[in-house]
Parts: sequence; structure tokens; C-alpha cells
Amino acid sequence: MATLPVGTDTARGLDLYTAMKAEIVSLRLAPGTQLQEVALGQRFGVSRTPVREALQGLLHDGLVERFGRFYRVIRMTEAEIRDFCELREALECMAVGLAVAREPGCTTVLERLIAQQETAFAQGDLDAFHALDGAFHLRIGQGAGNAALLRQMEMLHDKATLVRAMEGSRPHWAGRVVAEHRRILDAMRRREADIAAAEMRYHIRSVVMLRPRQAPAPPPEDGPEASPEGTLQASGAVHPGLP
Repeated sequence: MATLPVGTDTARGLDLYTAMKAEIVSLRLAPGTQLQEVALGQRFGVSRTPVREALQGLLHDGLVERFGRFYRVIRMTEAEIRDFCELREALECMAVGLAVAREPGCTTVLERLIAQQETAFAQGDLDAFHALDGAFHLRIGQGAGNAALLRQMEMLHDKATLVRAMEGSRPHWAGRVVAEHRRILDAMRRREADIAAAEMRYHIRSVVMLRPRQAPAPPPEDGPEASPEGTLQASGAVHPGLP
């Protein structure tokens, strides 16, 4: 059983929130997994109060949703992924253009992040690879010098990490991500804001364009108790597909 450090309910709720968020955005908690307060409390060795606080935080982030009396990890439809990427495109194309004009020196940091991404992938550390991917985009947002724009990008950050993890099954996915980051960086170095924005647009649109065709989803269950599959058990196991 995984346990959290001893502390107040509020502190333990924050620890649980952080731990569960990491599992959701890395797909270790699979989309659609049902989350029950009692099972989570037993798994992490906490009372129901910090569990409720963690679930409320994840609900606010849009990473879980209510499912009858329980919660479950969000399952993004193809239409939702498209809508999300269109919003990211609008924000991040603006951000990269502003960064070229307002903080051209940010390219030094971006180069380092790309190099670290390549190292993380070579070492098989996909969690680090995804984290560095997000850091690359947020650093461009910081370079834009627009606090309101950056706040919007930060609000989308966790769901963007989740979508990135869903891309990971595509052939040559990591190499494509790094190559597209480099093209964005090269345009920024040349101070070609329009080209940098076009490269960013292609980078984000490719998430939708290159997604594999999926068979229609099965009809939804009648309710949370319709099937035990996809439920977080007290032992910490998640079914199906998680260790």
C-alpha cells in the first residue's frame, strides 16, 4: 500500500492531489477509471477528508468528473481533443510571436529544454520527457510578457500533459515532437515571428491530424455500479491495463 507522509489533513490532501494528478496525466490511472473515496483512503493510508480535498482539486482542474456517487478520470472524446487543441493553437501561436519580439533571449533556455528532452527519451524516462515538453511551451508563454496569456496557458497545462501522454503510442512520436520543437526554436532565433507561429500551429494541429482512427466507443454503462471494471481497488490496482 502506498502511504503519504504524516501531516495535517490539508497537507495530506495536497500530497494526495499531487500524487493522483501525476498518475492521471501519465495514464497510470487510465481514462474512465472510477475513483472511490474509501478505496483511495485505504490505498494511500489517509482519511476521507484529504481524499475529498484531492478529488475536488482534480475536479477543478478538469482531470476528473462526477460519475453518480463517485468520480472517474476524464475520458476525452476526439471532439474534445480537437476543441482543446484549437484553443491551445490560438494561445500559443500568439505567445510565440510575442516572445520573439519581447524576449528573444529565451531561446537559450528553450535549447536546453530540447536537449534535456532528447536525453530523457534516450533514457526511457517518459515522465521527464512529458514534463520537459510542457516546460518548453510554458517557457514560450513566459517569454510573451503577457501575464493574462500565461495564466490561460497554465490553466491548460495539466490537460495538455494528459493529451501528450495519449500521443505516446504513435510510431516515431518522440522524434517528431523534438524535430517540431527545433523548427519552432530555429524560427525564433531568426526573429521570424510569423514562421515561428506557423511552426507552432503545425505542431499543435498534428495532435489531431495524426491521431489514429478509433472505433466507435461502446455505449455508456447505466451507472457507476454497472461493472466493477475500471474501478480503483483498495489494493491500489487499477483495471484494466494498469500495474
